[in-house]
Amino acid sequence: MSGRRTAHGTGPEPAGEGRALLDLPEVPPPDAPEALVLADPVPPRQGRPCGNRRCRRPVGTPYPGTPVRYEGYCPHCGTRYSLLPQLRRGEPLDGGRYEVRGPLAHGGLGWVYLAVDTRLRNRPIVLKGVLNPHDPEARERMLEERNQMIAIGHESIVRIFDYVPHRPDDGRTPADYIVMEYVGGRSLRGILEAAGREAGPFGSGEPLTLEHVARYGCQILGALAVLHDRGLVYSDMKPDNVIHRGDRVVLIDLGGVQRPDDPDRAPVTTKGYAAPEVEDGGGPTVAHDVHTVGRTLAELAGAAADGGPGAAGTGLGHDSFHRLVDRATHARPERRFSSAAEMSGQLEGVLRELVSLRTGRQYTRPSDVFAPTHALLDAGLGAVPDLGRWRGRRARAYRGTVAAPLLDPGRPTPSRVAAGLPVPLPRRDDPAGVQLRLPAPQDPRAVVRQMESFLDGDEDGYRPSVEVRLRLCRAHLEVHGHLPPGDRERDGRLREAEDRLREAEEILGLPSGRDSVPDWRIAWHRGLVRLARDEVEAAEEHFAEVHGALPGEYAPKLALGYCAEHRGDLDRAERFHHAVWRRNTQQGSAAFGLARVHLARGERERAAGVLERVPPMSRHYDAARIAAVRIRAARLSPGRDGLPDRRGLAAVRRELPRLVLDAGERARLEAEIREWALDWLQRAAAAGGTETGDTAEPAEADGAHPAELGGDLFGGGPGEPPTERGLRTLLARSFRDLAHQPGVTRSRSEHLVDCSNAVLPRTWFVRPAEEPTR
Repeated sequence: MSGRRTAHGTGPEPAGEGRALLDLPEVPPPDAPEALVLADPVPPRQGRPCGNRRCRRPVGTPYPGTPVRYEGYCPHCGTRYSLLPQLRRGEPLDGGRYEVRGPLAHGGLGWVYLAVDTRLRNRPIVLKGVLNPHDPEARERMLEERNQMIAIGHESIVRIFDYVPHRPDDGRTPADYIVMEYVGGRSLRGILEAAGREAGPFGSGEPLTLEHVARYGCQILGALAVLHDRGLVYSDMKPDNVIHRGDRVVLIDLGGVQRPDDPDRAPVTTKGYAAPEVEDGGGPTVAHDVHTVGRTLAELAGAAADGGPGAAGTGLGHDSFHRLVDRATHARPERRFSSAAEMSGQLEGVLRELVSLRTGRQYTRPSDVFAPTHALLDAGLGAVPDLGRWRGRRARAYRGTVAAPLLDPGRPTPSRVAAGLPVPLPRRDDPAGVQLRLPAPQDPRAVVRQMESFLDGDEDGYRPSVEVRLRLCRAHLEVHGHLPPGDRERDGRLREAEDRLREAEEILGLPSGRDSVPDWRIAWHRGLVRLARDEVEAAEEHFAEVHGALPGEYAPKLALGYCAEHRGDLDRAERFHHAVWRRNTQQGSAAFGLARVHLARGERERAAGVLERVPPMSRHYDAARIAAVRIRAARLSPGRDGLPDRRGLAAVRRELPRLVLDAGERARLEAEIREWALDWLQRAAAAGGTETGDTAEPAEADGAHPAELGGDLFGGGPGEPPTERGLRTLLARSFRDLAHQPGVTRSRSEHLVDCSNAVLPRTWFVRPAEEPTR
C-alpha cells in the first residue's frame, strides 16, 4: 500500500501519506512464542459436524448430565471422530524439518500448532491441520485453502510457506498440515481485553480510540479487497482472526475463505458477526464480508475511550463513524457498501475527519465520487458591492448622524445552492460514463443541448443512461438557479429537471417521491430538486440519506450545513461546516458558511478569523479576504452592539491595501468602509467620547489606540486619530469618485453627487463687522 491507494480511489496520492495516515501504534512486544502454547487445550465447545457427508450431525457436543466426549464414534452413524490435538510436543514433520512445540488455538476448521523450522535456525512457524482428521470434507477444504492462498502475497494476509503430509509412526490417523508464517503480535480480541485496563492496549497509558478503530478497519478492508479481486470471500471476520503486528494488521485463520455462494461448502461463520441472510442459510458473499467488518468495528468502537455518544474531541467524526457502521451492518444486503474498496474509501474519509477535528490540521484527499466545484456558496459577502448599494439611500440621510446599512451576511438562496453544490462523478459502468468525464461546456444551456443528443442513443438499442438524465437534471437546475424570480422560463426548467430525475428512477426501477432508496445518486438529486423548490426541510431529509450512505464525503455535510443554517439551527450548521472546513481549508463554501454562523451569533472576530485562514492556493482566497475586511468594518446589527471596534478598523486599514482590486472596486469598497466608520465614530462619541474642536475620540477601550486608525483610509495625520470632519470629507470625495466612474448613468451620477454634497462637513460663514461711520 505504500505510495498509492490500493483499496480504492482513482489516482495516486503523495508517497507515504496514505500509509502514514493508516499506521497504528506499535503494540508492546509479544511474549516469547512458546509462552503462548496452551497447557490444557480444550476443543470447541460447540463440537464439529460428523465426518460422514450423509450425516453431518454435530459430534463432541455436551449432553445434560454427561461429560463431553471429544473423541469416539458418532452416535448417529458410527463414524469415528476426534477433536483433540493430533500433534505432540517435539514431534517431527517432513523428515525432521519441522518440530512441534504445542497447540496455540483452534480455528474454524483445524488446530493451530506452534512449531520451529530446524533448517532456518528454529524460526517459529505455524502448522494448521483439521479439527477432526476423520472428516474428509474438512481435509478437502484445507487443501483448497492452501491452493487459494499460496499465491496471494499481501502484507495484511498471513503467508503460506509449505504443505506437508504427516504419517505418525504409532498408528495415529494420518493428516496433512499447512505451514504458515508465525504472526507475532496481539489479536484484536486481546486489544479489546486490554482496552479496559488502565495501561491501555498500546502501553504508556495510550487508550484505544475511534481513530485506531478506523485504521484497523481500513487495513482489514484493504486485505479483503485483495481477496475479493480474486473472486474469494473471507467469511469469518471477527476480532479473533486479526493480529496487530508492528504498525499493521494481519488476517489469520483462512479456513473460511471460499468462492461466494459455493453450494458445495458449508460456510465458516461466527454467530454475532455473520449477516442475517447467511444465518438464515445463505452462502457468504461480499456483502456478508462487509457486514462482518461492520460488526467487528462496532465491537472495537464499544471499547474505545471516545466511542460513546458525545465523546469529547470527535465532533461530527463520531457521528460519521457510526453512520458508516450502520450502513455496513444494514439488514438488507443491497443497502450495504457494494465492496470492501467502497467501504474502505468512506472509512478513510471518516478517519481523516476524526484526525482533522482532533488536531486542527487538514487531512484532505480528492473525493472518489464527487467532482470539485468551482462555485462559491455565497451571496455577495466576498464581493465588492456595486453602486446599487447606494441606490435606495436618500442624500439627506448623510446630513446629520449617519446610520449606515447593515452588512448582508451573504446566505445564498436555496436554488443557487442547488446549482452550486459539488457534482457526483458519473459511474464508469454507465453507457455514457466515458463521454461524461470529458470536459463539458460552461453554459448550462449548452450542456442541455449536448446531453439531449446523447438520449438519441437510447433509440438505437443502447442501454439507457442514468447518468445522462442526472446530468440533464442538474443542467436544468443550474439554468433555473440563475434566472430571476418571476421569469417564465424558470418554472419550466424546474419541471424539466424533475422529469429527467423521474426517468432515471424508472430506469433503475426505483419508486419516485420521498421514499428512501438504496442509490445515493437518486437521493442526492432529489435533494437538489427540493432545494430548487425552496423546500429546504424535505431536501435535508434526502441529503441525510446521502450522508448515511457516504459518511466519509464532505459534499453531503456541506448541503446539510446549509439546510440547518437556513432553518436557523446554528449549532447543527456549525457542526457540519466546521467538519468540512477542518478537513480541507480550501473549501471556501464551508468557510463562508461557518462565518455566516458566527455572524448570526454576533461573533465578528470569529467570522473574520475563519475567512482569514482560507489559504492562498484556494480559488476563493481573494473573496475570503474581501469578506473578512467587510466583516471587521461593518455594522452587523442595529444599536451600538452592532458597530465595529477600533481593533477591527485598525486591521481593515492594514489589510485593505493588500487586496487585489481594480480602481473601481477599490473606490466602492473604500466608500462602504468609510460610511461604516463614520457611523461608528459619531455614535461612539455620542455615547461618552471626548470632543476637542471637531475631533471625536471614543472613550471605550476596544483593543486599539485611536491613533492607529490615522492614514489615507480614515483621515487623521501621523499619530492622530480620525475626526468626523475628516471622515465626512473623505466620504464625500468617495461619492464624487463613484459618480464619475465609467458606465454610471446620469441619474445615478446625480444621486451620488447629492450624497457627496450632503455628507460634506458644514462650514459657517461669518459676515465681518461694518466699520462705524465717521
